[in-house]
Amino acid sequence: MQIWDRVVELAAGQHGYVTTHDARSLGIDPNQLRLMAARGRLERTSRGVYRVPVLPRTEHDEFAAAIAWTLGRGVLSHESALVLHDISDVNPARVHLTVPRDNHPRTVGGDLYRLYRRKLPTTDLTEVDGLPVTTVSRTIRDCLATGTDPDQLRLAVHQAGEAGTIRPDMADTLRHEIDRHARKGAR
Repeated sequence: MQIWDRVVELAAGQHGYVTTHDARSLGIDPNQLRLMAARGRLERTSRGVYRVPVLPRTEHDEFAAAIAWTLGRGVLSHESALVLHDISDVNPARVHLTVPRDNHPRTVGGDLYRLYRRKLPTTDLTEVDGLPVTTVSRTIRDCLATGTDPDQLRLAVHQAGEAGTIRPDMADTLRHEIDRHARKGAR
């Protein structure tokens, strides 16, 4: 299989994105990606991150670009996770990502992202449309801790409950936490 075909095949499973880290894992010299970009076959989106322009963009393109920017070590979290789970009307100005403490993504493009550094247990992680994201309950708790409007979080709990992405007992627990937090803030 040709290098180009391997790159396209991998990128197709990653919403059109491929990184130098991905190239290494395929046994491809990362310089090949730079050469493909110089020839117009790839678009360089940030340092070490490329997009295959022949692949169609998806509705989650900006989220896929953010994950690629972290070289695959980040997960969508906080308000961006609310959007990806489709359980709220929030519209964050930047993509929210949680990365391991030792992950220091490239600075190019960093102004597009809001990073949170911590290790997440696997029980707090899931996938939506092939993208790594925090679970609904972890997302709501993270948003509560960072000051997202409680009404948006109540809406998120309601919509997640309606969609069956959280159990009724978890929805009750989250509603209680949101109400308790809102009462503390009103004092």
